[in-house]
Amino acid sequence: MSDSSLILIYDPAFDDMDAEGCPGFGYVLLFSDEHAEQYESGDNPPFPAVSMLFTDHAEGSISGDLLGWAHLDAPIFQSFPLGQFFQLMEQAAQVAINAYRQVGQVPDRLIAELMPDEDLIQFDVQFGQLELSDAEAEQQLAKQMMAGRPYLDS
Repeated sequence: MSDSSLILIYDPAFDDMDAEGCPGFGYVLLFSDEHAEQYESGDNPPFPAVSMLFTDHAEGSISGDLLGWAHLDAPIFQSFPLGQFFQLMEQAAQVAINAYRQVGQVPDRLIAELMPDEDLIQFDVQFGQLELSDAEAEQQLAKQMMAGRPYLDS
């Protein structure tokens, strides 16, 4: 995995519903802060990116599906191990859907970092417009987020 953080941006242009009517949430994986700032929803970007769909299935399972790549010949795709990419996609889907289940809002951004000397990926979950009434509500949300993290054992 690259040395820098990986940024997954929620893009409703890629949202979809599966055949069972279960919600899916589209994300775009970007490889730099600069590209994250330049990204425009629904457009094929002029820099390396991967679009994904995370689905919250009716029976409670979560899936991550690859939708497409932009600039597949970019050097980042030559150095990005495929196994780590699939691990990232699986864990990012679990993080995004669990956050959605707990607060009823899709996270706008997930920042992923591989933990040094461990086989874990740490995610910073960011909500653009999530407004909590007070500090107590914020602490309650933090407790819910910590309690709903089964993906740490997967």
